[in-house]
Amino acid sequence: MKNIAVICLLFSALISMPAFAEDAPEAEAPEPLWTGNGALSYVSTTGNTDTTSFGLDFSFLRRPTPWGLEVYGLFNQADDSGEKTAERSLIGVRGIREINDRWSLFGGLSGEKDEFAGFDLRTLIEAGATYKAVDNGKIFLSFDGGLTYTDEDRIAPEVDASFMGALAAVHFGWNISDNAKLTEDLTYYPNFDDSADWRMESITALEASLTDLFGLRLSYEYRFRNEPIGDNDDTDTTTKASLVLKF
Repeated sequence: MKNIAVICLLFSALISMPAFAEDAPEAEAPEPLWTGNGALSYVSTTGNTDTTSFGLDFSFLRRPTPWGLEVYGLFNQADDSGEKTAERSLIGVRGIREINDRWSLFGGLSGEKDEFAGFDLRTLIEAGATYKAVDNGKIFLSFDGGLTYTDEDRIAPEVDASFMGALAAVHFGWNISDNAKLTEDLTYYPNFDDSADWRMESITALEASLTDLFGLRLSYEYRFRNEPIGDNDDTDTTTKASLVLKF
């Protein structure tokens, strides 16, 4: 009888523990100052076709307090039967100064290499402002606007070019569920020296979390240049399925 009484006492204590936990909820963890992620994709085929493709993306973001910093980069390469068919690399940094809950200023520098699009190095300097229209935990929507300076080292025999321009961008995010998110980033780059030489870039991504550290991402990137360099095509697209590491 004594053993039964002890067991009943322990069982009653276990049942009452959740109630005590509800009365004293844990304090929410503070929002981290730094966040980042890296994404890796690789595809290989053999047999009738012998192709490989490799992709690497990363980004680090320091939350504005009120100063913030964003560092980002990517590398994509594709080969067909030992012959390189695509290669693109990009690295950039953007400083952020938050003014209030809606407005912030930014200034950035990036370098991009894409010989298949006709340039060995494109250097872009940007400065402008961001307006946060919606950020309610479910939907995110913001707009960028600013001025740019572009310098292109083009593949011979094309002549190098540099010009002033601008950027106008829309950033959209939708938290579909606690573990899935859809994002869209659309940017337009006009050229003040040649109005016909404008560019547009769009990146659409769907990401699902597998654990707190790992996730899967499907992305589609569309890049259009109204006046392509030399005989290159005006449109480039990249579709990737990536494993994401979040930290």
